[in-house]
Amino acid sequence: MVSDMWQKLWQASRVVWRTPMIVIIGAAFISLNWASAAHAEITLTDITGRNVVLPAPATRILLASSAYYPALSLLSHNAADLVVGVGGLQSGGEFEGERDLAGKPHLGSIWAQTFSIEKALELEPDLLIAAIPERGRPAAIEQAFAKTGVPIVYIDFVEDPARNTAPSIEIIGRAIGEEEKAAEFIDFQARRIERIIDWLEAARPTRPKLAIISRRSGLPCCWTSAQGSVTTYFGDLNVINIADGALPGRLVQLSLEYLVERDPDIFVANDLSSGPDSLFGEPRNIAHAMASLEELATEPGFRDLAAMRSRRVHAIDVSLMRSPLSILAVEVFAKWIHPELFADIDPQATLDEINRRFLATPLKGPFWASLDPASNQPSEKRR
Repeated sequence: MVSDMWQKLWQASRVVWRTPMIVIIGAAFISLNWASAAHAEITLTDITGRNVVLPAPATRILLASSAYYPALSLLSHNAADLVVGVGGLQSGGEFEGERDLAGKPHLGSIWAQTFSIEKALELEPDLLIAAIPERGRPAAIEQAFAKTGVPIVYIDFVEDPARNTAPSIEIIGRAIGEEEKAAEFIDFQARRIERIIDWLEAARPTRPKLAIISRRSGLPCCWTSAQGSVTTYFGDLNVINIADGALPGRLVQLSLEYLVERDPDIFVANDLSSGPDSLFGEPRNIAHAMASLEELATEPGFRDLAAMRSRRVHAIDVSLMRSPLSILAVEVFAKWIHPELFADIDPQATLDEINRRFLATPLKGPFWASLDPASNQPSEKRR
């Protein structure tokens, strides 16, 4: 049941902080002026707390990574036309929408310190959208861009998406003059997340143990997400991440012995590959994904795990683990963790609605797969 306070705030068309899963609409995080003229000066606060001023909505945007493009695509149907250059390590086009950026100049990676400031500024941008720097603020880039009057806004869909996805969408919406579209998507996401929280609070199910193991050709076992990305939702999803506290850091390598000792109830393969090496194959298809999971379930070292014996074995594309579309990952994990409770939740239907209502370039997938029959069957009991 949604609290009385939440109902009152909802009636006022504002979504406020609900820790640790935070969803924000309106003026709680960024000072928005809904009556601003289209070309009025824009003042906003980015995800790091920096005040940023744009003389007008941005129309020549540099993306520090193509992974941020879906956020633009959610808010603008001419998103590709707004982008003049792309940095970062390209994700291989696992999101169809990123193919919209084919032919855009590549600028190098801020994270890998190969970003070309000179090439970037030659493109005459009016905004750089970048993630929270993992290695401290890129001082040289900030200084060069400040000197030429090009603002930088920092967003986050990776470090703490539970807290930062909604404000990051709001920041981008404000920067490109699409505040109403941003509010519409945040509301869309907030309602679905709230439903999941309410059902869990009412049901109070047991907490199973879960392992997320990264998979890619040549990658040794057993790299996993101990913190960040979708794991920031795990407290609300009532699940134990076996990597939590095992080693310091966001991405850690567990030993196979540790994995066997913890014996997870749920095993999720985090697919880092695109193309033929992907668990989903090329072209992507569910039959290939299911065959990949069947093979995974019989691998030496894995086959005796409780998750394998019960067939609670799943795969997810890494893109959903670091995406503005984190609502899809939340719904998918909710079904995998508590399949009976969330039998009525349909992530594919959610993706279909996102494609229909928001995205400039629809996403086709598949982006997830499961061997668990309970996670794939609809409930006979409707809520």
